[in-house]
Amino acid sequence: MFEKYQSYLEYYIDNIKPVLNELDIALKAKTRLNNAAIAKILDTTEQEIENIRKAHNLEVINLDSLIKIMHEGSSDICRLFQREVEMGSPYTYTKEQLAYIYDIDIELVNTVCNDLNIKEVTWQSMPLVFGSLPYAGTR
Repeated sequence: MFEKYQSYLEYYIDNIKPVLNELDIALKAKTRLNNAAIAKILDTTEQEIENIRKAHNLEVINLDSLIKIMHEGSSDICRLFQREVEMGSPYTYTKEQLAYIYDIDIELVNTVCNDLNIKEVTWQSMPLVFGSLPYAGTR
C-alpha cells in the first residue's frame, strides 16, 4: 500500500508541496478565484467551500478568506494547516510538534532526530529529517 514512497520527503514533495505552490500561484494571479478552483487545490468539494464562505460572509477569495477556508476545511491539507496554526506556526519545531503537525508517528520522528542529532527541526533541516523518515502513511 505504501510502496510508492520510500520516505516522508517523497510523500511531501508529491502531495504537500504542490498544493502549497498552487495556493501561492492562485493567490498571486490576477484572476478571481472561485469555489471550483479552490476546491480542486484543497482536494475538497465546491459545496464545502461554498458552505464555509456563506457561514463567514466571504464574498471574494483572497488571502484572508483562504486562510478562513483552510481553517474550517476538512481535507488533509486543511487539517495540516489547522495543526500548524494550533502550534503557533513555529520557526523551529520540537519533535512532538513536527510529528503532530505532519501526522507522523512520534517514535519515528524521535528515532530519526536522535540518529541525526537534531534537537529542533527548522525549515533548513526539515528535508533531511523528512528524507530520513520512512513513509508509513498518515495516521
